[in-house]
Amino acid sequence: MPTVENQKPRGRKPALIGLVLALLISSFLFHAFPPAIAQEYDYEINAYAVYFDVVAPDNIRETVEIDLTSHSNLTRYVIYTDYPVENPKAVMERGNTTVPVNVTVGEVLGGTNAIYMSFPLLGPGESAKIRLTFTTRGMITETGGKQQFTYYVKFSQPVGLFHVQLVVPKGYAVLSPIIPSPDRVESSTTRLLLEWSRQNVRAGEEFYFIVGFSGEIKPPKQPSPLLYAGLFIAGLVIGGGAVYGYILYRERKKGEERAHLRTDEEKILAILKEGPVLQSELAGKLGVSKAKVSIILREMEEKGLITRVKEGRTYRVFLKE
Repeated sequence: MPTVENQKPRGRKPALIGLVLALLISSFLFHAFPPAIAQEYDYEINAYAVYFDVVAPDNIRETVEIDLTSHSNLTRYVIYTDYPVENPKAVMERGNTTVPVNVTVGEVLGGTNAIYMSFPLLGPGESAKIRLTFTTRGMITETGGKQQFTYYVKFSQPVGLFHVQLVVPKGYAVLSPIIPSPDRVESSTTRLLLEWSRQNVRAGEEFYFIVGFSGEIKPPKQPSPLLYAGLFIAGLVIGGGAVYGYILYRERKKGEERAHLRTDEEKILAILKEGPVLQSELAGKLGVSKAKVSIILREMEEKGLITRVKEGRTYRVFLKE
């Protein structure tokens, strides 16, 4: 049978009307009932900020601010830390109202401290800011004749804005390493401030912060004028040698830092030859902070020297064959 030319297909108009209606219904359902993925978490963390104020090497005042929006009936928020928690206090800001927050601290698996903060009901869609302040220690250790601040954090859910601030008081000098490079550095006569910021943090993303600095610098006694004259003459005589000596000194310091890292790795390998061990136990065996152990183990894992298997809130470390 020959084909019929210029004949319009039947049923096209009703089908087009049905498609338009289906799209309108789908759009209505999408706005009336948002997808379930938006409610994957009980709350949304809009911003998470941590402020460290170094009062002394064994005394750090830490403040944590969490700006969140609840997706359910929320009455508690928990923060975990590997360091001691002393004199914790917290408040919640809801609009123009500030309410007290009940804070309790309990130890969980692996020596980690859990900070439980209980507050009045925060209903779905409501936003608030929690501010927690406490004193801690152990974040600063002495390495290679200088002090080193170490901080590690891992987020279990997305964060809109993550901010870290470290304030070092007058009398301390910041030295290498500084990891990662700060986004802002501000120096004044009373303090030195370093800041880092990250946006759109993914669930499971982790951050390491390391800052080295010298001990407290005490002003020397006023020297005699004869000393200035002697130094001037000596500088003219050995100026060239001083420059060369400085270069040798820098190279030696770099070598000491590399040797120190190898020493820590060798100690861990020697421990693991006796059998697997929990990551939380290595800090005590090495005499360093848990955060530093995490950094060393991650580098050793990347080199193929060890493997780590999740066990509770910590890892069991194995020597790789």
